[in-house]
Parts: sequence; C-alpha cells; structure tokens
Amino acid sequence: MFKIISYPAEFYDDLRLEVAPFDRYLDNEFIVERKGEENDEEYTNKITIKEGTREKEYSFVEAKHSVEDELLKQRYKKRAAKRAVYEALSEYTGVKLPWGSLTGIRPTHLAYEYLNHGGDKHRLAEYLEESFGVSPKRARLIYDIIEAQRKYLNGNSSSVNFYIHIPFCPSRCSYCSFTSLDYQKANKMVEPYIEVLLEEIYESCEIIEKNGYKVDSVYIGGGTPTSLDPELLRKVLDAVPFRDVEYTLEAGRPDTITEEKLEICRQFGVTRISVNPQTLDENVLSLIGRHHAACDFFNAFAMAKKAGFIINTDLIAGLPSQSMQIFQNDVETVAKLGADNITVHTLSIKNGSAMKNSAELPRNDETEAMMNFAIDSLTEKGYIPYYLYRQKNMLGNLENIGFTLDGCQCRNNITTMEETLSVIACGAGAIGKRIFAGGRIERLSNLHDVKLYIEQGKERFFKKRIFYSNQFTI
Repeated sequence: MFKIISYPAEFYDDLRLEVAPFDRYLDNEFIVERKGEENDEEYTNKITIKEGTREKEYSFVEAKHSVEDELLKQRYKKRAAKRAVYEALSEYTGVKLPWGSLTGIRPTHLAYEYLNHGGDKHRLAEYLEESFGVSPKRARLIYDIIEAQRKYLNGNSSSVNFYIHIPFCPSRCSYCSFTSLDYQKANKMVEPYIEVLLEEIYESCEIIEKNGYKVDSVYIGGGTPTSLDPELLRKVLDAVPFRDVEYTLEAGRPDTITEEKLEICRQFGVTRISVNPQTLDENVLSLIGRHHAACDFFNAFAMAKKAGFIINTDLIAGLPSQSMQIFQNDVETVAKLGADNITVHTLSIKNGSAMKNSAELPRNDETEAMMNFAIDSLTEKGYIPYYLYRQKNMLGNLENIGFTLDGCQCRNNITTMEETLSVIACGAGAIGKRIFAGGRIERLSNLHDVKLYIEQGKERFFKKRIFYSNQFTI
C-alpha cells in the first residue's frame, strides 16, 4: 500500500499510476511526496520517499519546451512530474520498468506527436529512451510499429470503421470484463437482442448513406459472435451491406466454430477470422474458465485455414500456473501453424472480472520474460509488430502487441488504436467515436446492460442520428 502527497495537487491521478507498479517491490507501506516548482526556464520536482523509518529525497530539474500553446505547456509539465516520480522510485528500488515513466495506453501516440512536430524518425527510439526512460527493446518496438503502420493509416474524414457487438460466449473467462453473457444461461435474451441489434444496424447504414460516410472496415466482436446459432449469425451478416472492405469476425472460442458457420461467414464477405486458444495448456485453460481443449483449437484453425480466411490467433502471457515453457510452446506452435496474425496479450486484472474479485490475484513473475521471448521469437520468424496498446492493472506494466506476416496487417486494429478514423458502433456496450479536424474526439456509448439494451435501445437511436450528423458540434 502507498500514499501520494503532491504539492500542488495537480496530476495526482497520473502520479498514482506512476507509483502503483513499484508497490510490489517495497516491503512496507510507503509515502511518495512531490513538490513541484517552476520558473521561466525550468521545471523542478522534489520527491521524498518514506518507508518505515527510512526516508530519501531526490530532485530533478528539466528544461522547459519552447511552446506557446497552453495545453502543450501543461502536458510537458505533467510529463516532467511523472518522470521525476518514476526516476526517484526506480533509483530507490533498483527497478527499471520496460516502459519507463509512460502510463498511457497508446505509446505510439507519443511517437507520432514527436514525428509530427518535426522529429527525426531515425532518432525516435533514442527520443523515447531519453525523454521517458523507455527500455531500448520497447523503444525499438515502437519504431518498428510506426514503420509497419505507415501505408495503412487513413486520415480521410469521411471514412469510418463499422463495429458490431455480440455479447454472448459459451462461458465467461475469469479475466474477462467485456459486456458478455453465458449463451446458454441467457438463451431467452439472444433472439430479442438480435432483433434490436438488426434495427440498429439498419439505422446505422442509413446514417452512413445520409452523411456520405465511406466504410473502411467492418469488425464484429464480442463476446463470441460464433456463439450464435447459424441462422442468427446469417441474419446479422446479411444485415451488413458492405462487402468489398476488410471484414473481421471474432470466432475467438474454437469450440463455437463449425464448417457451416465458416461457410456463412465466407458467403457474406468476411475476410478475417480470430481463432483464439489464449494458451494450449489444458490445465491453464481449465483454470481460466475456457471450457474447451487444445484439440478444439487445432481443429477450428484447420477449418478456417481451409476456408481461406486470414487468421488471427490470440495468446496471453502471465496466466495462472503458466510457466515459461508453456508460453514458449504456445508461441512456437501457433507460429508453426502459420497464423497470419498473432496477438500477444499481457494478462490484465480488470474490474468486473472474476479474477479481480478472487481472494488471490495471480502474479506471474515470468511475464516480462514471456513478452520478451514473444518479441524476439516472432520477429525472428518473420512476423512484424504492427500495433500495440496497454491497459491499467496489466502485469509487469507491460503491453499487448499485434504481430503480422507482411501484408496481413488488420487496418481496423491500426486505425482504431491510433484513433485516425471515426467508429460507428452497434450493440450493447459498443462505443461509437467521432474524430474531428484537429484531433478532438467525442464518444457515444450504448447501454452496457444487455437487458436494458433490448428494452431501451431503440429509444436511443435518435441520439445516434444527431451524433453522426454533419451538423453535430460541441
């Protein structure tokens, strides 16, 4: 446990995130006290760390950036405070975190900010190391991702991604916090949900046509969309009129995939499928509540490959009872199968998950080594890192990384993570997004509760029409 004291009190929440990863490295309750000062030329941050009877003081001075914009000034001031707290705790504990003082979910945004302000791309990795204490491996990772994304980014203001959410799964994984229900237990809600969802899809298609939007990609996620019976799946896909675009459907649970469902997907224009084991170890699968066997994954992967889909496979590092050997086997096996994309997630203990509420939270001390192995092993095998994001409560303060074979990048993943395209979203818990000139972003959230979505979803369509109209302003 720790306590933050900041004088002045600005940036309290950001500094709390900076301190949290060090909690495990200290034996006692501790206090981090920050005093911030500035003059015309410099920021000075004085940090005091108190642990029991031990107390240590640090002082960090950083030159100010020469900018006129007040928001940018405040941003640089906050970064100086965060870096000072990180450096003090790092020196105090002897621990260097892979992402240094960065706590945001999209490190690539900092890279693009640097480049858009005239930075030299060949000095990008060096900039991240010097300015934020990012490790050389992660700094190089960001450089490689920026290179892989360049030709896939789309800044066209009329282009949108179209997202549809199916909130049903065969069972709920212990780490999951998404809007999702057990398909069998919620069986009576499935058809009413699809009825409202279809109306929202039709409504959204009218919005797209009326406002002159051009759909860049379609993504159907969940939950597990392939939990649906074949005819319900057919109804959803038939309602989507966009055929000649990148079209992804998550079929994450291999025990829901059949040749009939894959044929329906192919018939309606789906080009990409996710087939996700998370791990191939039977014991770990059982521990995390995935009620399928490794053989189910191999069978589903073979069916999807035969049907001609681009296949993404998700793996998770840091699961309970997952050894380094287990994880290495997972990575080596899916690469040998020839998955077009491999997304490697660091386990995140999220609010709303069963794992978060358990008496003993998992703490896998090999997680960073697992992620380092994935980076090294997959790049050696010809996979390219092409998108990355981070989450709160992620083990080891690490990351999620999408790897791809050259030419198989998922445009939706890139444009969604980098927030370059607006998103029109349908379904319970789906979050729409408008991206305006200058980078301003507005969001529109659907009702998260599936029952409320069924009962009240139609009443909220008018908000969607206004939100996506060309007259919408804040």
